[in-house]
Amino acid sequence: MDPSRAFGLPEGYFAQTGFSADAFIEQISLVDLEFAKKNSMFEPKPFVRTFERALEKLLASQGELGGKIAQLERSTKTYAEDHRKKMARLKQTFATVGSSFERLETQISEVGSNTIRIGEQLDTVAKEKDRAEAIKELVEFYAELNEGNTSRLDELLDGGSEGMIKVAHTLRRLNTIVVDNQYSAPTDTLAKRQIEIYSENFEKNMLENFEAAYRENDIHNMSIAARTLDAFNGGVSVVKAYINQHPFFLSSMISQSQDSIAEASYQSMEGISDISHSPPAPDRWLAQLYADTRDVMFKDWAVISKVFPRPIEVMQQLLKRVFEQTIQSYLETLLGRAERQSKLAFLRVLSSSHIETRKLIEDLQRFDAETVTPAVTVLESARRSGNVPQGLLDMPSSAQTSSAQFSRSRAKKATSRRGRDADQSAIDDDDDLDDEAAARDRLGEAKSGVSSAAAIAALIGRSEGDNAGVGLLHGFLNRCCDDLFESYVAGSNYMRAEQAHLKEAFRQMLVPFTRARAERHGSSRGNALLGIFNSVTGGANAAALASGANNVGTASVASGQPAEFEGTVTATTARVLLQVHAEAIARGVELENDGLVTECVASLTSILLSTLGDEYLFPALEDVLESLQDLRQEPDLRTFGIIRVANIVVRLVQMHFQRAIVPFVGASSYVYRDMVAEKNQLMSRVEMSLNLISNKLVGACTQWIMGILAKQRKGDFRPADDDYTAFEMGTQPCRQCADYLHRIERACRQSMGVENQERVLTDVGITLHRMLMEHLRKFVVSVAGGLVLVKDVSKYREAISSFAIPALNEKFSILQDISNIFVVQPAALKSLLDEGPLARLDRATVQGFVQMREDGRTSSLVRQFL
Repeated sequence: MDPSRAFGLPEGYFAQTGFSADAFIEQISLVDLEFAKKNSMFEPKPFVRTFERALEKLLASQGELGGKIAQLERSTKTYAEDHRKKMARLKQTFATVGSSFERLETQISEVGSNTIRIGEQLDTVAKEKDRAEAIKELVEFYAELNEGNTSRLDELLDGGSEGMIKVAHTLRRLNTIVVDNQYSAPTDTLAKRQIEIYSENFEKNMLENFEAAYRENDIHNMSIAARTLDAFNGGVSVVKAYINQHPFFLSSMISQSQDSIAEASYQSMEGISDISHSPPAPDRWLAQLYADTRDVMFKDWAVISKVFPRPIEVMQQLLKRVFEQTIQSYLETLLGRAERQSKLAFLRVLSSSHIETRKLIEDLQRFDAETVTPAVTVLESARRSGNVPQGLLDMPSSAQTSSAQFSRSRAKKATSRRGRDADQSAIDDDDDLDDEAAARDRLGEAKSGVSSAAAIAALIGRSEGDNAGVGLLHGFLNRCCDDLFESYVAGSNYMRAEQAHLKEAFRQMLVPFTRARAERHGSSRGNALLGIFNSVTGGANAAALASGANNVGTASVASGQPAEFEGTVTATTARVLLQVHAEAIARGVELENDGLVTECVASLTSILLSTLGDEYLFPALEDVLESLQDLRQEPDLRTFGIIRVANIVVRLVQMHFQRAIVPFVGASSYVYRDMVAEKNQLMSRVEMSLNLISNKLVGACTQWIMGILAKQRKGDFRPADDDYTAFEMGTQPCRQCADYLHRIERACRQSMGVENQERVLTDVGITLHRMLMEHLRKFVVSVAGGLVLVKDVSKYREAISSFAIPALNEKFSILQDISNIFVVQPAALKSLLDEGPLARLDRATVQGFVQMREDGRTSSLVRQFL
């Protein structure tokens, strides 16, 4: 019964989650509270009685609840004990069952081991029995041959292909016995002789059968003879016969006559020694020879795979013969002819031949990976399963009739082109064909397929697209290629030849520069500058120079740009040097071992930088610097063009370094660091030389201007009233200076970048301003002469304004205001000096100009400023 009912409360009152003792007390004393509200006096007795009854009921409920709890604890303890005992019994039962299974497993294992041991013993007994029967049969054959009786062998030969193969096996074993018992008793001499004679006749007959079938293109009989001889002597003789009779070797030249081939080879080498020409195409007959080699290999595989039991070995022998006899012989002749012609011809032919050979190797490797290796893998797997399908190695008709599907795509050369470590061991076991039943199922699928490629894919358990991997002939073909060029590139042979050629080529290209420089130095020092510019090349070189400027990102130069000068730095010569170096790098990357490419490129680059700096740029710049030492002659402003060309050369070197050198030396941090340091050193030295030349040239130009100003006559600023020429055109020194300034400005615009233009023109302008400030204070200026002076300053200002440098414009604007000192009336002089821009000038400077007025000592208004 719910204890809540005893207090007149709702059922479940004590079980609620929000139980409150205050609310409970209020609930049971609710009636007493209502009664107390009606009386004015508080009576505690009703409350006491109510609480006493409630307390009695609570104590009774507490006792009942305690009894129930004690009963439940006793029941729980009893159930827990029963559960523990049941679990202990169950655990014991499981342990007993586990022990029984372990004993059973041990017994089964012992029975299995005994069965395997019995099976092995039975297998051994069977093998010994077969061996004994084979030995008995061999002894019988040996005895019969010792008596001169060959009837049994003859009967086997007449039994078809199986009989011939059995005879081959028997003769091979008998020959082994003869070799192992060569010191046997004399009574066996007849048997030995009979075995040798019969073996020779047997091999001869089989070879004749093979050759006859080969001539008639009878694949079936060729296969019988080849497999028989393979069982007899490993197939050495039949493979040799097949290769020796191959039309590829019977004809000394393929599809062309000796004369036409020699002529084609000669024609292909025309211009090959001219360094200004691009490398010619590979030798025509070498390319034809390689094309014929591809066709032969692609087509012969269809025959080899059907005829020979180990086709991969036959392919290796055929390829070895092609490379060692035909290709190597012609390559030696071709390279010998090129070497006799020139070093450059030899290197170009060597590189082009290597490239063409790599194309052939890659075609053959892809053919091997896509066709040869999958077919051989299928054959080996089928042999292990005991089911060799007929025609399994048949080539697809498209592969037999056309080699175009295996033509080499013009993709970039693989990075690991010289994988010499490819495994040439026996064919790996195919784990997917270990189950004989699965192998038979796949053979059935292959036979019912629509193409040989699908059959191969079904047998080896992979898709057709997975065939293009590394084939069995991959490493062998790489070694064939390496062997062809070993004597030319082994060790440091190639690098020595390439370095010698590069140095000689650079020397030859710098001969005009060296000769002109030597002639110039042979003349007097005073004519040194004239010698630099005495031979200006035509418009073609000027256009090339402009092209060079465009190539390095500078603005193209308008007509009238400085041309390149013989005997000094030219962008054309620099570009040719870089092109020759790039060609040498390309050959090095092609011919050198992958691990030595970085060192090769670094070595060739060192030669380039050394030649450009020590033998070309620095001597030319030193000559220019020396020519600027003679200040008696007018500086030739074409020197600015040399600065421009030198900057172009530096940019070309930087572009060449980034595009042709960094990709090959960037992988080696040490080599890259050394190359960058060497290149930066060259560029830094060139920059220092150009800065020095620029400063010297600016100094020479300002010195020449000073010489022109020194020709100013004292009477130039005190002209006669009828000297209209001076009023209209200014003085002659001013006109000469203005003209020279315009020439400097044009030369800078044509030959220098924006930053260098601003620096040079600023230096010239500041120096001119300083000289004019000193120059104008040397002459007394009349009123009419003031007009001439204003005209002169206007011309100077006009010339400087063409420089487009705001700071110079401001300086010469003040100089224009200074010239106004000589034209204003004495009464207006105070306003000019105190209120205008001249008020900012030093007082002593202003007085120096004022005192040069002709009326400076006669006018009181003028004297007050002195």
